[in-house]
Amino acid sequence: MLVSTHMLPLSLEAQGDRQDLAALAERAGIALGDVPGIAVGNLDAAALDLRRAWLARAHRPADATLKSPCEGETSRLPDGQSIHFGYERELSAGLLESRAPLCYPVPRGWQSLRVLCRSGQAALSCLLHHVAHAASTLPLTLHHAGRYFETAALLDLWPRQVFAPRDGSPSHVDVLVGEPVHCDGQFGVSIPASLPRARRALLLDTTMVGLRADIAPWLERFEGSFAAIFRSGLKLDQAGLELANVGIVQLFVRDGATSLAAMASALERIRALTGGGLTLDELAALSAPWFLDHSYLEHYSGRVLVNNAALARAIGAGSNLFEDRCHPSLLSPEAVAPFCAIRLRHGDTAAHRRLLHHVEKEVTRRGLALASGGSFGFRGNRYELIEPESNTGEPFLRVAMGFRGGPDRDRIIELFRELAALPALP
Repeated sequence: MLVSTHMLPLSLEAQGDRQDLAALAERAGIALGDVPGIAVGNLDAAALDLRRAWLARAHRPADATLKSPCEGETSRLPDGQSIHFGYERELSAGLLESRAPLCYPVPRGWQSLRVLCRSGQAALSCLLHHVAHAASTLPLTLHHAGRYFETAALLDLWPRQVFAPRDGSPSHVDVLVGEPVHCDGQFGVSIPASLPRARRALLLDTTMVGLRADIAPWLERFEGSFAAIFRSGLKLDQAGLELANVGIVQLFVRDGATSLAAMASALERIRALTGGGLTLDELAALSAPWFLDHSYLEHYSGRVLVNNAALARAIGAGSNLFEDRCHPSLLSPEAVAPFCAIRLRHGDTAAHRRLLHHVEKEVTRRGLALASGGSFGFRGNRYELIEPESNTGEPFLRVAMGFRGGPDRDRIIELFRELAALPALP
């Protein structure tokens, strides 16, 4: 353990966070002197110090390489591996895609491999292009079993002559886009057995749940030969350091149905044509040794998911002040999410702004380690008021408990436990 005369007293959980950051720095070959926040116990500063130190190294290959380098020119990534290309838009991500093991187990009778895109939305876009291009007849019926607003907006961009939405409860569709856990201010949990069976393609978004997705029930409901599990790799996959946007796709193809390599090649071609691939800068940033490290992802995301479930239990499902479905674990014990969505019962936008103001005052008065703002990486504790456009949803307070846990987490939980017990907003 690090020792410093300037070290602040830290809880065991915070000590664990510091040790985690120190271990990440060591794996990346970064001297602890370049991460000063670790020694003094300022863990939010330490995370930013580590991020800056890694990105300073990761930017060098792209800084020295044109988008169309000369023939034979080679760039060296921070992890020591070399890469060369003729045009950056066609850059191969194979050095990262080949990292083992794959994210999700491959069931008997299936083959699988990984493809990376520039974001989660770019991944879905490329997958939809592939499905549409491979279809012998159009339109393809499509059902979206989820609520993520950007997914709905992306699907809505497609002409109805290509993808024809099917809402309600159809027994079969050509394409099923699913979310195991979904949220639009209230959480829901998808039950695969209650959804339409998909004839051609299953596209499953696991951004919210990370590796905690049981894909077997989804594949059992699927009648086609091609499925893809995808997620935004910015959220839980980067130790909370938010190094680069990336979409992680795991392709599944039934044995004997079609060539897995040909499927991946087709997707990579679409990725290049649509500008959906990683840049050299992004590839270098994501060459961090903890990215796509299955064990570390389980460790990091597991802590985040447990801390948010603890907040949900404190709020509970019987609050007079808050609506019930603030977290999926209140609907299904096994369901997870990296934040809670707290919505007032019968509260309009003005009431939610009063709630925000009250939380802001209490955070200051109690000296809580809860920062105002959004979070994609979930390392620290954050809160923000989400105010959707009037025709797309209702407001809610998004509270994301981070990686650390311990007394800091418990004091935040106590604030919301007290609020949940009130008969009305102060």
